[in-house]
Amino acid sequence: MRVRPAIYLAVLALLVILSVACKQGGNTTPEASPGGITMHRADPARTGVYRTEGPTEYTNIKWQFAADDWVFGAPAILGDRAWFTSYDGYVYAVDSATGAEVWRFDSGNTIIAAAAVANNIVYIGNMSGTVFALDSATGKELWRVEVGTRSADAPVGFSGSPAVIDGVVYFANENGTLIALDANSGEEKWRFEKPGFAMPFSPAVADGVVYIPVSNGILYAIDAATGKELWNYNPTVENNLYIPTSDAVVKNGLVFYMTNDLNLTGVLYAVDINAQKLRWRLQTATENYSPPAISDDGIAIWGGLDGALHAASVETGDILWDFPTDEIIFSAPAIAGNTVYFGGNDKNLYALDYKTGQQRWQFRAESAVSSPAILDGVVFVGTEDGTVFALQ
Repeated sequence: MRVRPAIYLAVLALLVILSVACKQGGNTTPEASPGGITMHRADPARTGVYRTEGPTEYTNIKWQFAADDWVFGAPAILGDRAWFTSYDGYVYAVDSATGAEVWRFDSGNTIIAAAAVANNIVYIGNMSGTVFALDSATGKELWRVEVGTRSADAPVGFSGSPAVIDGVVYFANENGTLIALDANSGEEKWRFEKPGFAMPFSPAVADGVVYIPVSNGILYAIDAATGKELWNYNPTVENNLYIPTSDAVVKNGLVFYMTNDLNLTGVLYAVDINAQKLRWRLQTATENYSPPAISDDGIAIWGGLDGALHAASVETGDILWDFPTDEIIFSAPAIAGNTVYFGGNDKNLYALDYKTGQQRWQFRAESAVSSPAILDGVVFVGTEDGTVFALQ
């Protein structure tokens, strides 16, 4: 595997360091995003299910585009445009049919998180803790918000992606702040804070509730209109703290999220929203930084640091199948039709039958492959060397 260790390990170290630091210190069936909105993991509930068809056979590279550094987040695709972010600090807009550059915007700092696009506005947060709203057609800055710092040496940036719904954009920050902003003006509506802790993952929104895992080990449910805490789930038992390692996902009355424990093994939780208690938990051999995609027929699919893609029953938590690769999986899987797509650090993009785990095809890149997005028979995905591919 050819990787640039300083860059790759920085991402993994970020999450591990946050874990160490904090060790020291209703019936919900979300639909696809409304028309005119696209974001990380397909919808505000982060289900990873794209309401479109993807290629079941690979034929060719439709186009490829070279950014100057790692494209870690999944591209946002809508109509004739694709938007993606890069470690080089830029937001890129390209023609989704040809890959021709339309514009680029310099945010002034590294961008890890994927962009969200809603009603002709692109929303991004960079690692200096600044939120930007850009005109989706021109890249012109419409407004920005500085979220602030926790301390001189603490992380303050956005490694999780924004959620946009009902005219509000939600960001979670590594300084322990969940903030709700008016999507048009950037005016702050509310903020929910956990000083001394971090929120390094993407907020999930469903049925008027925002779900966010915090590095104190607790999953919080927050009223989307007011920012008031509604309830929380704390998995900590005795002294074995459980630290979140991925985005929360909401589907069919359950919230799914990943943690590690003091032994750096992983746990997948399914928390019942109505009962506000655990439905089931699944212990895994290694940590998991890949949030699960949840199919409509009840299969949760995620990747692990053991280098395998795993599938479990949403009803029981029982493992259904495993698909091994040659390296760790750090990306988020995406489901379209009957296929699940995911990138691996072994430089491959894989397409599997999501029900059986049988491989349909794979594409070999020159470096580690990030989280994919799918639209109209095309898979859009970035890589560690900064190349973005449109595959069909």
